[in-house]
Amino acid sequence: MKHLGLGRRLQTTLGLAAGLCGIFAAVLVAFLATAPMANAGGWATVHRYVKKTGNCSGQEILASYYHTGKRTATGERFDANGNTAAARTWALGTSLTVTNPHNGRSLTVRVNDTGPWGLSYKMGARLDLARGAAQRLGMSGTQYVCVS
Repeated sequence: MKHLGLGRRLQTTLGLAAGLCGIFAAVLVAFLATAPMANAGGWATVHRYVKKTGNCSGQEILASYYHTGKRTATGERFDANGNTAAARTWALGTSLTVTNPHNGRSLTVRVNDTGPWGLSYKMGARLDLARGAAQRLGMSGTQYVCVS
């Protein structure tokens, strides 16, 4: 009798786990279906999906964003939610007005780090925004932004 009760509990637990896995898979598929295409193939395909808008009064540059790090080039602690950016084109401490040409949102960021580096720089990214700044601009992935 005891083994029968354990079997039913195990069967119920396995059924619950399978159901949760199914829900997780459905959520993951829904997320991937709505994810921006620029991220679908990574940096290798970014220029297939991300194009300049021509709607900028200043410079239109390719921007990405990052959310990890410990210290910035200025020595301050990295704040993923801050209005900061990494750039190699502008000097540390420079304030830049960044505008998303797709929705008109604008904010001022302070360059406190150097970057982007590696493949993102090789593929054309010239500004790496902190995740919080990118979210406030309404960026959903790598895209061109207006800088003045």
